[in-house]
Amino acid sequence: MAVVTAASALCVPVAAGARPDERHGVDIPAGPLDRALAILARQTGSDIGSAEPGIGRIATAGFRGRLTASAALDRLLRGTPFAAQGLGAGAYRVVRRPTVRRAGAARAAPAKPVAAPDPVAGTAKPPPDIVVTASKRTVALLGFPGAITVLRSGSGLRVGDVAGDTLDEALAATPILQGTALGAGRNKLFIRGVADSSFTGPTQSTTNVYFGEVPLAYNGPDPGLSLYDMDRIEVLEGPQGALYGAGAIGGIIRLVPRIVDLARIAAEVSGGVSGTRGGAAGGDVAAMMNVPLIGGVAGVRAVGYRMHDGGYIADVGRGLYRVNTVTTTGGRLDLRLRPGKGWTIDAGVVLQSVAAPDLQYAERGAPPMSRASLLAQPFDQDYRLGRIVVDKLWDDGLHLVSATGLVLRDADSRFDATRRNRPTVPIAYDTTEHSRLLSHETRVSRTRANGVGWLVGVSLLEARDAYERMYGAPDRLRDIVGVSNRTIDAAVFGEAGFVVTPPLTVTLGGRVTHQRSDGEPIAGSRLNAFIRGRSVTRIDPAIAVSWMVRPDIAAYARIQSGFRTGGITVAPGIGRVADLRPDTIRVAEVGIRTDRPGPTGVAGSAGLSIADWRHVQADLVDRTGFPFTTNLGNSRIHGLEADVNWIPIVGLRGDLAMFLNDARIDDRDPTIPRSPGARLPNTPPFALSASLTYDWRIASGQTGGVDAAWRYVGQSTPGTRAPFDVAQGGYGTTRIGARWSDGRVRLTANVENLWDVTGDRFAGGNPFAQALRDEYTPLRPRTIRIGGAVSW
Repeated sequence: MAVVTAASALCVPVAAGARPDERHGVDIPAGPLDRALAILARQTGSDIGSAEPGIGRIATAGFRGRLTASAALDRLLRGTPFAAQGLGAGAYRVVRRPTVRRAGAARAAPAKPVAAPDPVAGTAKPPPDIVVTASKRTVALLGFPGAITVLRSGSGLRVGDVAGDTLDEALAATPILQGTALGAGRNKLFIRGVADSSFTGPTQSTTNVYFGEVPLAYNGPDPGLSLYDMDRIEVLEGPQGALYGAGAIGGIIRLVPRIVDLARIAAEVSGGVSGTRGGAAGGDVAAMMNVPLIGGVAGVRAVGYRMHDGGYIADVGRGLYRVNTVTTTGGRLDLRLRPGKGWTIDAGVVLQSVAAPDLQYAERGAPPMSRASLLAQPFDQDYRLGRIVVDKLWDDGLHLVSATGLVLRDADSRFDATRRNRPTVPIAYDTTEHSRLLSHETRVSRTRANGVGWLVGVSLLEARDAYERMYGAPDRLRDIVGVSNRTIDAAVFGEAGFVVTPPLTVTLGGRVTHQRSDGEPIAGSRLNAFIRGRSVTRIDPAIAVSWMVRPDIAAYARIQSGFRTGGITVAPGIGRVADLRPDTIRVAEVGIRTDRPGPTGVAGSAGLSIADWRHVQADLVDRTGFPFTTNLGNSRIHGLEADVNWIPIVGLRGDLAMFLNDARIDDRDPTIPRSPGARLPNTPPFALSASLTYDWRIASGQTGGVDAAWRYVGQSTPGTRAPFDVAQGGYGTTRIGARWSDGRVRLTANVENLWDVTGDRFAGGNPFAQALRDEYTPLRPRTIRIGGAVSW
C-alpha cells in the first residue's frame, strides 16, 4: 500500500521516474524562490518540497542551461539560507542550512547541501514532497485543509507498471475506497461511505473520476480504464461541489498520466502470464514509446495494451466452463508542445474496448464457482476520450489552465430474465447506453507557500445520455420504456486562502451553478407525471482552516457541500418513468496529519467526518428483477479514518490504514419499504488494509524486493430492503510479491488471494435471479502472475 499522508509547505509534483543523472533543459526566470522551485520541478520532472517558512521572501537570479535536477537545485539555492536534501527517486526537500556559532558572533554557515542516503531503487518515494493537483492549486499536502490520499507505485501497490493495473489496485490499497464488482466498465466507485447501491443505472456516480484535467464520464459507471503508464492516483475525499460541481458528492479520483518527455527517446515493453486455480489462463501485454519531435519543444507519447482475464465461473445450465473471461484492449496517444516561454499544450486521445461474454456471479446450492443459466449474459463497451489542455505559467506566479474534453461511451448488456416457473422458455433483458459529454474549464490562479493565494474559473458542459431497454424472447425482443436526458451546466467558481496568523490559514471557496436538465421517455407509455425540464441555480460554498501546529504537524477543519442532477428516470415496472429529485450533501470534517522528518521515520493522519445526505438517489431492482431509480430518503454518515506509514530503515516500509463508518437511512421515503435502521448499501462499517515491503541492493545496479499486503472488507448489503438485504463482504485477502531489476530489465512475481478466500464481493449479479437470495460474486481464486518489462 502506498498511501501518502505526510506533506510540506511547498511542493510541486510532476512526472515520476526521472533518472538522477538525466540532464534537462532548464530556464528559470528571476523571481521569488518558491516560484522558482515550482518552475524547476516542472522542468526536471522532480518532486521538490519544503516545510521551511520564508521561502517566498527570498529573491533569486534567473539562469538557464542543461543540468541534472540536483545540479540545477544546488545552483538555484546558492547564496540562500537553504540547502537541498536528496530523498531518492527524484525527490528533494529544501531545508534551512545549519547555523554555526563562532566566538563573539552567530551567523549562517555556507554549508554544503545535506544529502540523505538514497533509498533503494524501487522503494516507495518518501511521501513528504507530494502535492495533490486535484485541489486545482499547488497547495502542499501538509497545508491542504482536507482529507486527501495519494497512491503511486511502491509499498506493494502497483500503479502504472502493467496493463492489468486498474482502480481495483487502488481499492485494495486504501479502505476509504470501496467499489462494486459487476465487471469491468460496469462498476461503481465509492469514497468514505457515500454509496447508493450495487446496481448500475442512469444516475450520476457519487464519485467523479478525472483523467488529468477532464472528466471521464458524467452519468453511469466507471469506464474501467487500464492504468498502465499512469504516474499516480489522487483521491480528494468529501463533496467537491465548490471546485468540481455536480456529481462529486463523495469525492474525486484523479488519474495523473506520465507526461511526454521532450528531451529523450524512451520505450518500454511489459507483459505477463497468469494462472487462476480452477480457471482459465490469462495474460497481459503493454508498450510505451516516447519520442521528442523537436527537442524541448514538441514530443509524443504512445501507449498500447491488451489484457485477458481468464474466467473461473462455470455455467452448468449450458454445460460451459470459465464463462466470465474479460478482454480489454486500448491505448493512448499524447502530444505535448511548448510553443513559448511558460506555455504548454497537451492534446491526447484515450481509446478502450471491453468485451465480457458473461457475468461473474455464482449461485449457492450449485457446485462451487458455478450457476445455471439459460442464456449468455454478455457486456461490451467502447470508450473514447479526447482532450486538450493549455497551460501558461508566468514568472510572477500567475497560472492559467484551460481544459476541454469530449467523451463518447457506448455499452450493451444482456441479462437472463427467464422466469423460474418456466425455466425452459428463455427471456432476455437488454440495455443499450449511449453517453456523450463535452466539458470545458478555464481557470486562473496564483499560489504562494502555506496555501495562500487565489483561484477563479468558469466551467461549461453538455451531457447527453440515452438508456434504452428491450425485453422478451431473444428472437422477438420488444422495446420497453427507457430514458434520455440532456444536461447543460454553466458555473463560476473561486477559492482564496488567507493567512490569519503565520501558522493559521483560512480558505474560502464557492461555486455558482446554473443547470438545465431535459429528459423524455424512450418507447413505452407515459403512465405517470414527470417534469420534462428542470432549471436550477445553486451555490455550493466551502470553508476550511489549516493550522501548522509544528513544522511537521498540521491540523485542519473543513465544511463543504455537493449535489447530483435530477431528471427523468426509469420507475418501477416495465412501462413507467418518474421524476428524480436532485440529492444534496453537506459534510463537516476535522483531521490531523504529520510529516516524516527525513527518509526514515513515521508519518500518518487521522480524520473525523459527518455527512448529511438528503434525497439519496439510488439505482434499485424491484421484486420481479426490473431495475429502476428513485430517491431513497435521507442519510447521516459518521466516519473515522486513520493511516500510518513507517520506514524504520531505508528500504523497509510498513503501511496501515483503517476506516470506520456508520451510514444509516433516516427520514426514509414512505413509499420504499425497508428494515428499521437500514444501512446504506456497499458501506462496510469497518475496513482495513496493511502492507509491508522491503527492497535491497543485490549488486551494482541491481535491486530486489519483496512485499506482502492484506485487506479486510467488512459486511454490507447490495440493497436496503428485502430481498436485497443479504450480507456481502466480511472477508480478508492476502497478496505477496517479489521483484528484481537491473535498471532496464524488471522481473516480477505475484500471488493474489494467497489463501484462496471465496468471499462475496459487493455486486448485483443478475437482477432477475437476485430476488431468490442465492446469488454471490466470489473473489477470483488464487492467481499467480509472472511478468517482466524491458525499458530503454
